[in-house]
Amino acid sequence: MTTATRYKTIFGRRIQTSSAQITVAISCFKYGQEATEALDSLLRQTEEALDLVVVDDKSPDNSTQILSDWFNRHRGAVKFKNVHLVQHLDNRGLSETRNTALSLVETPYIFILDADNLVYPRALQVLRESLDNSGYAMSYSLIERFGMQRRIVNNSVWLPAKFSRHPYIDAMALIRTDVLREVGGYRTMPDKFGWEDYDLWCSFVDRGLKGCHVPQILCRYRVHDRSMTETETKPYIHADLRKIREYFEANHAMPFSF
Repeated sequence: MTTATRYKTIFGRRIQTSSAQITVAISCFKYGQEATEALDSLLRQTEEALDLVVVDDKSPDNSTQILSDWFNRHRGAVKFKNVHLVQHLDNRGLSETRNTALSLVETPYIFILDADNLVYPRALQVLRESLDNSGYAMSYSLIERFGMQRRIVNNSVWLPAKFSRHPYIDAMALIRTDVLREVGGYRTMPDKFGWEDYDLWCSFVDRGLKGCHVPQILCRYRVHDRSMTETETKPYIHADLRKIREYFEANHAMPFSF
């Protein structure tokens, strides 16, 4: 069962009847300014209505104030229906931040968006339509990396055997909310090193669930030297890959060869 970490509400809005099918869940830690760029990209979505949950993981800087100011400036935005901006009472890490967001979702679909990433205008509409038509558990697109690195990733269809070798699908995906809750949300990795999304996709494979690949560039991933991937995930992987493999093999049915 997915449970929420203790939090306080910074900004909220609820309406009686929401037409939104998608909740965008944004996790933020020290990326207040970048998060406003992510929010701006959501305002430009062709999807007619969206619910929105932003969880700040007790950032030690002014990220919460930056986000609060943005929400107050855009409180009249008709695209956003039910809105939650909350802050953890203490820092808990990425998995618990995403699970707090999940606990507030009321729509059939949830889109995972880290605060330093962006989406192109047609992203959520196209991903939703792919799920509506495929009946799969999640949908994901090609992703444009920008900043310190420029390349296209996520350029593979869903291949269960491929997950045994390495993570190849990013966290930016549209997921059926009931499926994400059924698998228990995001599991906390050893020492919170990352790969929560990889672990989740392996849980999908364990259950015979599938992802729908959309061969269009719909999302943008910011590559920078302050990211969790650069400062925590890569150093941890290089230091103790065997421990990580043992952890994955203890929690999933497939053998791993990374």
